[in-house]
Amino acid sequence: MNQKKNSDILKVIGTPMEYSDDKYLVYVELYKTTKTLKKIISKHCEIISEMEFGYICEVTMQGIPEIVRSLALKNHAVYQIVRLSKVLK
Repeated sequence: MNQKKNSDILKVIGTPMEYSDDKYLVYVELYKTTKTLKKIISKHCEIISEMEFGYICEVTMQGIPEIVRSLALKNHAVYQIVRLSKVLK
């Protein structure tokens, strides 16, 4: 019974092995927000909202590490990425 419950939860929050085009709402926390950072992030996702220390974005599961990689290559720190929920359309 508990296994089925876990499986149902994973359908909503996703897993790193997901390669679908489904979108997830994520919060990308940085040290600040700038036009440069927004441009780098928006290459991989749609930015929904700008917050004080980051962005809320809609992104595929495989786009999440691409955001981190692109920022790291330009020497920008990522403090956390929080996957909030699957976007149901």
